[in-house]
Amino acid sequence: MVKITIDNLINIDHETEIIHEEYTGDYHEKNGSHFLVYQNEISEKVVMKYDTEMLTITRFSKPSTIMKMHPEVVTKTAIATPVGPQRFEIKTQLYKKSATGFKASYQFWQGETKIAQYDLEVHFSY
Repeated sequence: MVKITIDNLINIDHETEIIHEEYTGDYHEKNGSHFLVYQNEISEKVVMKYDTEMLTITRFSKPSTIMKMHPEVVTKTAIATPVGPQRFEIKTQLYKKSATGFKASYQFWQGETKIAQYDLEVHFSY
């Protein structure tokens, strides 16, 4: 078991939200990839898989949400909302793995419109 600390600075329409969350979960390493697994505040299983090149966050909601962050590749995601699935392109400005987690700065876009900026930092400790 590890303690997972998540800090996320979110900017949407000139409004800033600061999120700080702490969870108890599991840490695994396999074939050069690192995995943090926990249950979020609404009891969904979340898996954060990361290595030196890329971060993938999977939330096992209904339907599941998969977000991939890679600084050299624009990726796509669909997120379930009360008004139906919202589709976004993810543009990653920064991704950096550390010994105890990672940092990622990324944006959600719809067409030519930037929807949100995220600055995410995740650490784990025993």
